[in-house]
Amino acid sequence: MLVKIPKIIKRPLYLQTLFTIFAFFMMVVLSFHFTNKIVSNNLVRNVDSMLEYVESQINCELFESCTILDYYAQSIKTLILRGDDMASLISYNRDITGNLRINENLSLCPNGPYGYIEKHEEGPFLLNGVGWQPPGGFPITERPWYKAALAANGSLAETAPYTDAITGEIILTYSRCITDKDGSRLGVAAIDIRVGHIGEKVANTTFIKGGYGVLISQDLTIVGHMNKDFVGMKLDDPVINISYITDELLRTGKITEAKWFNWKGEMVVGFFKTLSNNWRLGLLSPRKLYYQEVYEMALILSVLGIASASILIIVLIRIDSAKNKSDMESRHKSAFLANMSHEIRTPMNAITGMITLGKAASDIERKDYCFEKIQDASSHLLGVINDILDMSKIEANKFELASVEFELKKILQQTVNVNNFRMEEKYQKFSVNIDSSIPRTLTGDDQRLAQVIANLLGNAVKFTPDYGSISLDARLAQKENNICTLQFSVSDTGIGISPEKQAKIFQSFEQAESSTTRKYGGTGLGLAISKSIVEMMGGKIWVQSELGKGSVFTFTVQMAGGTEEKRNECSGEDKYQAEQTQSANIEGIFEGKRILLADDVEINREIVQALLEPAKLKIDCAENGVQAIQMFAASPEKYDMIFMDIQMPEMDGYEAARRIRAMNIPHAKTVPIIAMTANVFREDIEKCLEAGMNSHIGKPVDFQEVITKLHYYWNIREAGSKTA
Repeated sequence: MLVKIPKIIKRPLYLQTLFTIFAFFMMVVLSFHFTNKIVSNNLVRNVDSMLEYVESQINCELFESCTILDYYAQSIKTLILRGDDMASLISYNRDITGNLRINENLSLCPNGPYGYIEKHEEGPFLLNGVGWQPPGGFPITERPWYKAALAANGSLAETAPYTDAITGEIILTYSRCITDKDGSRLGVAAIDIRVGHIGEKVANTTFIKGGYGVLISQDLTIVGHMNKDFVGMKLDDPVINISYITDELLRTGKITEAKWFNWKGEMVVGFFKTLSNNWRLGLLSPRKLYYQEVYEMALILSVLGIASASILIIVLIRIDSAKNKSDMESRHKSAFLANMSHEIRTPMNAITGMITLGKAASDIERKDYCFEKIQDASSHLLGVINDILDMSKIEANKFELASVEFELKKILQQTVNVNNFRMEEKYQKFSVNIDSSIPRTLTGDDQRLAQVIANLLGNAVKFTPDYGSISLDARLAQKENNICTLQFSVSDTGIGISPEKQAKIFQSFEQAESSTTRKYGGTGLGLAISKSIVEMMGGKIWVQSELGKGSVFTFTVQMAGGTEEKRNECSGEDKYQAEQTQSANIEGIFEGKRILLADDVEINREIVQALLEPAKLKIDCAENGVQAIQMFAASPEKYDMIFMDIQMPEMDGYEAARRIRAMNIPHAKTVPIIAMTANVFREDIEKCLEAGMNSHIGKPVDFQEVITKLHYYWNIREAGSKTA
């Protein structure tokens, strides 16, 4: 039998070479194009960051002035209602202006706060701290700040820039009405802002050598510019070189990489943005300097490309002449594995990336920023791991509920606090409604109940846009034989879920849409875990939703009502933590104390020692349970507390704790032993307590929790109480 061998068509080498040269040329061109785009985007991001920084500086200065005005208005109101005469008010105004001048707070507000008092036995009259009095016929009620305050109807008013009658400078004025308890106007308080002072700072701002800033007020008056002749002119004045961008700036509120010739004849690149108070902030730079990085990058890319051209051509020819062999994947990765890879790698990428950036950063603020991002990513990664562990326990039928007595309001408050800062970041409105007929204390698994509510709130925050609304409602659906059926609802005004997708979201490893994972993240386990917990608590969970109109997740659980005797009780540590407010400064607070730290991992010991070093706490370290017992037995009175890891070589923490408690030494019976371990499931905590330990701290270690434990157990020992 003859087998027909397919004919191999060989292209001439020169055609392959020509194709390779063409491909290389296109690669260089496209590489330059896309690299240029990347560099340009990076430059734009740098400028945007600078704009945000300058905006924050402006807002900070203006906020300080507004704060002074609010305090002044409230003080004047108090003095008037108290019945102080005009002389007292004038004296107070002079004093507050003098104090501000001493504290150097008048560089932005040269005249200090002042006011026009209308409702007074000796009024009307003008108050100010610089001794200026209006000339005859000076119409105070016609001044811009007075009219603006009346138009604002009790809110803070801001005038357009105008020329000050005293100094002749360009200023703007913040003002507000002073009203009595009935809302009747007593007068108007005001404070002048030296717009030129702010404008000078902005004009001297640059993100590239040779650049400068531009500040424009809400009525398009230029109040800050490197060219002093432009200050006080309108932006749309044809004399000004950037007047043609006025319409676009008013329409879009932002301009990026606009190019024109400035008054010097230089080609410049400009960026503008509209600030929160409707001012416009701009940063300009000479075009040549702005694109210098791009030019240098193009030169380097071309040189390196040409140097490696011959090697690349040879490689491409060999690739073209060889048979490209590849094996198809035997199967597609499951949605779970793909999701987990994304959810684990994303925070890990953030952690490693921020570590690199933090190492390279030269200033403390940048390092602190990197540390905050590392902490956020670590918390997210820990949440993913917890979800995976919970799901594995559910599938292995080892998921168990505890039964403790707890206060529902306290659990809800703690749960809300976890998500509160994310709501504030997105400016979301949040409300909580709790049925007053729900018993104050309940018996059940408080942690798992909090886990379900936290998951629903977390999803609501994630899928609700900025300025949206979220609500949490709890009501007593039924009560029979002291068994309460509680119904919780979490409502939001988020993206909503289509009817056909609503059934999928409670399945393991599922989200409503595959695009949801890409856009919002998530393991797809949260609702599946919540469903299992709710069903184990004798309830059910469901959703009502409409695309674009939000969702309402509702679930019920059954719990026993708390006993009357225990309604006002709480654990010693909970009570201490509620009453004790620890200072962020721990310098020397544990001086003279000594603990024994047993942990076989050196980095863990270093972390604890470093965290507690400012407190001047002496720490002796043991690398396993045997060594910990020997060190304690040699000098038991030496140690005020023991931190005990669980999984250690030679002897674990459980056995070490039991043997210490069994010693015929009085101090061994009372010394606090705190488990410090990554075993954080409820059964692990109970096992620590059964071994004779007093409490438990989970890893990763919460520093504030460590400080709280130290304070609590040393305080009760010093008070002569028994260990908890």
